[in-house]
Amino acid sequence: RPFRRPDGRGHMPLLFSLLAVTVFAAGPALAAETPDPAADLFVRKCASCHTVGRGDRVGPDLKGVLERRDRDFVHTMIATPSALLDRDPTVRSLVGKYGGVRMPDLGLSEEEVSALVELLERCSQTECDLAPKFKPVTKATEADVAYGQRLFIGLEPLSGGGPPCLSCHDVPGRTSFVGGGTLAPDLTHAFARLGDEGLGAALKNPAFALMKDIYGQRPLTDDEAFALRAFLWDANRSPAPPRDTVHILLVGLVGAGVMLGGLNLAWSRRLRGVRQSLVDRRKDGNDS
Repeated sequence: RPFRRPDGRGHMPLLFSLLAVTVFAAGPALAAETPDPAADLFVRKCASCHTVGRGDRVGPDLKGVLERRDRDFVHTMIATPSALLDRDPTVRSLVGKYGGVRMPDLGLSEEEVSALVELLERCSQTECDLAPKFKPVTKATEADVAYGQRLFIGLEPLSGGGPPCLSCHDVPGRTSFVGGGTLAPDLTHAFARLGDEGLGAALKNPAFALMKDIYGQRPLTDDEAFALRAFLWDANRSPAPPRDTVHILLVGLVGAGVMLGGLNLAWSRRLRGVRQSLVDRRKDGNDS
């Protein structure tokens, strides 16, 4: 239904007016949903170790970092951290504070580094949603935990072809009776150390140098990462009792005994064969 404009110069359709009001009202919401490339880059490259205003993770919380250090330092630390890790005593002390984990060079372009610096400045002043989007582990079922355990041990192969976690890590009592690898840390309490979001980011986009080399071209699927989080979450909630070392020793001794018995049997048969051959030769010589 038409109605008169406020200036009295004619009429404006009511439907058009309502549409205009709706668009203007929805404008902020639509703008908020516009993807932020810098935020997406932070989630993919940085969120496995850092937050902005949500506490320390594998590395320090980066809120206010531009107030603590100058812009050139932050730019260099993001672009080529190895350059500072080798010469800056403050940075080297941070490595010791955060468990000896060295930040790897991420291979970012100058534009990407500048975008991340601006993001850190902006999100230090205004709260930003920089958390990876994933299903909370509290929704995991027993089947998810069991699937994660099979992936961890290697009973079920990773779809990307990467090695099982057991190759380098262990969760004592929840892997195999012989235990897992010792090249990397025990992951029994990894969930407590990293949190749900941090662990999810570390699995999907590992920042640790060795993991990055191994899984960079063999990424986990969302389902695999969720299942592994579920397994480590369950392990953290109720750690299994320590491995029975006496039982393992007995199993090892029994195995060694079986092996020695088999070798002894094989050698005795070989020796009997040699003796029989000598007896046959001597008999043939006497007959001649």
